[in-house]
Amino acid sequence: MFSSRCHFNIKWIYVFIAIFCLQQEIALGQSHANEYWLFWTHTQKINERFGLLLDAQTRSQQSLKQLNTLLLRGAIAYNFKNKSSFALGYAYKSDFEDNKRTEYEHRIFQQYLRDFKIKKVEVQIRGRLEQRFLTEVATNFALRARGFVSLQIPVLANEDFSSGLFTGIQNELFLNVLNKQNVNDHIFDQNRPYISLGYRFSKKIETAFDYGLMTSQDYNQKEVSSVFRISLTSDF
Repeated sequence: MFSSRCHFNIKWIYVFIAIFCLQQEIALGQSHANEYWLFWTHTQKINERFGLLLDAQTRSQQSLKQLNTLLLRGAIAYNFKNKSSFALGYAYKSDFEDNKRTEYEHRIFQQYLRDFKIKKVEVQIRGRLEQRFLTEVATNFALRARGFVSLQIPVLANEDFSSGLFTGIQNELFLNVLNKQNVNDHIFDQNRPYISLGYRFSKKIETAFDYGLMTSQDYNQKEVSSVFRISLTSDF
């Protein structure tokens, strides 16, 4: 049976509205584009302590017919008893223009992830450190830190939230901590707040439609994009 009560922790909604308002202020006077992302992320359990983390993303700008970015990422994770994990992984990213690859990037990354609940709300906190090898003409090295937090709030779901409708909010901040001159010459790199509406089919699979307002730093100015994303999450 599904409950008709909405389990909202209202203070988190206020915090996220404030983040979105700040993003909108940043967006004023900036060029604004639309992006369309498909995002699949998968967790594969090996045993009680180890698992594999896999995800794939495609990104298109303005036109859904044109692939602009492909991102593939994988990691092996060690799971602690307190619903936290540490992972070591590799990612590959390619950017395209007119169906031709313009630049690509290899990344090695380390990640700490923690899951917990506040009443019915599922909270995830993640810290990631990336060693980036960016290649256009020559290969340049940079180090980037990322901080991520997300909340999933059941709306029409069963008692243990193993299935049902949910809403979500999340944000991720990107900072260049070494060799920023090889990226955009700024400490600030990106900020990505999202809101989402999704459905959990079981504890193993869910899907969501996400809307985000992504701010990214170029050498001379900030660029703002509206991101429309369809995400699929699986865990076996």
